[in-house]
Amino acid sequence: MKKIVLGTLGMLLFSCASHDKTNNHFNRKIEVKNLKKDVKFVQKQLTNMHPDLYWYISKDALNKKFDSLTNSLNQPLTPNDFFLKISPIVASVHQGHMGMSMLNLTSPDSLKKKYKKSTNPLSNFEYEYLNNKLFVKRNKQICDSVIQQGTQIVAINGIKPSDLFKKYRNTFTSDGFNKTAIDKFFARRLNSYFVNELGFVDSVEMELICSDSSFHHTVKRHFEKEKVKDKNRSKTKKDSLNQPIVKNDTVKKLTKEEQKAKKLALKQVNEKIQYKNRWFGYDSETKTFSKQIVYPVAQDSTIAMLKIKNFTQGKVKVYDTIFAELNKNHVKNLIIDLRGNPGGRLNEIHELAKYLNDSAFVFIQPATITKRTTFFNTFKGKSIATKIIGAPFLTIFSTIRGLKAHRTNEGELKLNLKSSKLTQPKPLNYKNKIYVITDGLTFSAAAIISSHLKGRNRAVFVGDETGGTFNGTVAGVMPIVKLPKSKLKLRVGLMTIKPKQQTKVDGFGVLPDIPIKPTELDFLNDNDVELNYILNDIATKKKH
Repeated sequence: MKKIVLGTLGMLLFSCASHDKTNNHFNRKIEVKNLKKDVKFVQKQLTNMHPDLYWYISKDALNKKFDSLTNSLNQPLTPNDFFLKISPIVASVHQGHMGMSMLNLTSPDSLKKKYKKSTNPLSNFEYEYLNNKLFVKRNKQICDSVIQQGTQIVAINGIKPSDLFKKYRNTFTSDGFNKTAIDKFFARRLNSYFVNELGFVDSVEMELICSDSSFHHTVKRHFEKEKVKDKNRSKTKKDSLNQPIVKNDTVKKLTKEEQKAKKLALKQVNEKIQYKNRWFGYDSETKTFSKQIVYPVAQDSTIAMLKIKNFTQGKVKVYDTIFAELNKNHVKNLIIDLRGNPGGRLNEIHELAKYLNDSAFVFIQPATITKRTTFFNTFKGKSIATKIIGAPFLTIFSTIRGLKAHRTNEGELKLNLKSSKLTQPKPLNYKNKIYVITDGLTFSAAAIISSHLKGRNRAVFVGDETGGTFNGTVAGVMPIVKLPKSKLKLRVGLMTIKPKQQTKVDGFGVLPDIPIKPTELDFLNDNDVELNYILNDIATKKKH
């Protein structure tokens, strides 16, 4: 056992690539024959792993794109220049979960220690891209409060966001032919594009507009401050301990029993906070919960809004607590906010559906995979150490899943999942009115639960078309594969997940019953037009 542990640690250390080696590869041009090998590699990986590669593009059209790229490669390219050529072909498959990522420059080995706990100057910003303009959605950097929400970024080191959009637009996609996700996906990926353009920098110069005033501001790399012992402070503290204690008769001294009770009370409060954080998915960075119930109308608990930021954080069983509260407050109108929700766990949205139906239902169709050994692709892209440690579990998991798959009359390989079986609703299921708010970033699992509710006429949808398509997506297990020559990374979904309910018009998202798209002015004024519409609709219906 000792030898295994030492061997694993050795491999982990060995696998830690040199920064200088990575940076040299970033700048090195790859020979044409090796670029062509990477093109063939990508084509082979997609064909072997992707279960619905020709959902939105024909086999002939995709093959022609790969052949055309191969024939056009006549000079050496750097990895990221090659990325700009091959990623549009991957994006042409129109599967939003699948995509390629660039290489990034990092600090040289000689300065590795200095930059170890530092963050890129732009990493603290979240953006909104509206009408070809870039705005700051959130500034996470407490020590630099100059740039607030709503500030427009005109340029960074002279580079305009609109120019980056033109350059990188074809390197990514949403599911199907949807357009509402594009600007939002671009905003989420923007920092990686700027890093590629600017390289490894300690500061950036930003040209900004706020309240019709233009100004420049320098944003610097953030270094985590090390804790330094203050000798003078320690000395002062020590001296204070040596001073005679002056008794304060007004403060009652606690008995041992009271001290014990106080300590226990504090422990219980802390445990309660930790419990809530774990179950509701607390994000310490944003200081928000993944799942949160709010009551938007003062002194009216019959109108509740369930905000779900994602389906990845928090406990799946938290919905029992959530719907118990809704039941206790006799909620008549429930608003489910799925805006900005990129998706997450399939078992979580299946669990949520049990509380939103009052009769038995089938949530999704059996998943589609390419072959019985498809889940062995999970090993791809993993480190040597991870492969060794996870081999027993992944091998058993992959084998069992492969054996459970069955062939249909059409020759497709299908896999029954728990969520593809007949499901009974929960005793605490909600039976009253439901509104769902969506936007272009309502994606993946968030789009599937939307399709389910829309297909069963269970909710009124308000907002914008979802970024994920109505008829499903290709995701589930998503290994990341490294191209052998360029070292670019490719992510591929292994399972086609389709909701039971389908729509005839394929390739588009869940369309809202009440289309509302916030304007630039709404964003700047923090005006929640979708919520305001719903509250007005509820108030109007109450009067009649």
